[in-house]
Amino acid sequence: MALQIRKSDEGESVERTGAAIFEGGAVHGRELIAGGAGRDFSASVLQFSPGARTRPHRHTSDQLLYVVAGIGKVGDADGEHVISVGDAVLIPADTEHWHGAADTTSPMAHISFLRADSQTTVSG
Repeated sequence: MALQIRKSDEGESVERTGAAIFEGGAVHGRELIAGGAGRDFSASVLQFSPGARTRPHRHTSDQLLYVVAGIGKVGDADGEHVISVGDAVLIPADTEHWHGAADTTSPMAHISFLRADSQTTVSG
């Protein structure tokens, strides 16, 4: 496989608000690594409007979130945590969790890294 560069003006930001995993407000996403282009992992940037977040869910692989804008929250069975620009969150595989702008009154954007073959299950 050859080196690939995806320029910042390439790719499309897609509204994902209606997807079953999201609630509370508008969510837009853009793949950073086009589907199937990477053998080992996938990456997307997700933008959450104030109040928007994921529903509780889990992935079959670890997930790494890296906050690139705004203030958000991430939560699991042990509680919730405020996250902001520069914060990184490692969520172990099969851990029920949620993340987004939640009730911070600020929009938030993060990059999500998952194993390429990871499956997501939305709870309830």
